Amino acid sequence: MLLRLFFTPQLFLLIAASSAMTTCQRHWGKVLKVVSPSASPPFEIMQIFMKDDGTFPNNQHYPTLIYKNSFQGSETDGRRLIVNKNEWTEPWVWGIFSYHHYHTKAWELLLCVCGSASIQLGGDAGPTVKIDKGDLVLIPPGVAHKQLEEHGGFSLLGSYPTFRFDGRIDTCRGKPTDEERKRIQECYVPKTDPIFYLNIAELCSSSVE
Repeated sequence: MLLRLFFTPQLFLLIAASSAMTTCQRHWGKVLKVVSPSASPPFEIMQIFMKDDGTFPNNQHYPTLIYKNSFQGSETDGRRLIVNKNEWTEPWVWGIFSYHHYHTKAWELLLCVCGSASIQLGGDAGPTVKIDKGDLVLIPPGVAHKQLEEHGGFSLLGSYPTFRFDGRIDTCRGKPTDEERKRIQECYVPKTDPIFYLNIAELCSSSVE
């Protein structure tokens, strides 16, 4: 009886899913190219996983995603596409703070519409990535980021998912409180980005090379 119960189809699927999650490797702090099983966009997508460094919580479950040279439109085009389905907030236009900070209440979308900049992720020991005009960045809650230097009038459109968001983004520095950790863990994960409609959860769990 126990053996038959153990090998029911439902339990078999549960065990298989658990095993896949256990064996899924995280390449901490590495900038790697995503190999998506279903999406084949005409641009590269990079994935960076960052774990808690003792100061910043980062996010061990979801990576920062960067769509390289993906957007060819104007700032006006970007703004229109971001709010098209009312699933992302009206974007602000600016750069990134010059100190490490993170958000706990929402994912952050950054679309570069002018110039370029070097951005450090995850804290003082984290990797530095170059963001250029046309790049789209999706930063999960908890992931520290700061701007190191900029060129050519660097500016971004910044936006957040509207679902379960009160319209006021937080800016946190240093170790999170228990409440902030809880918000990071329970934060809504948007289904797709607002411009290319790529599946975010799939990109986060896809193979890399």
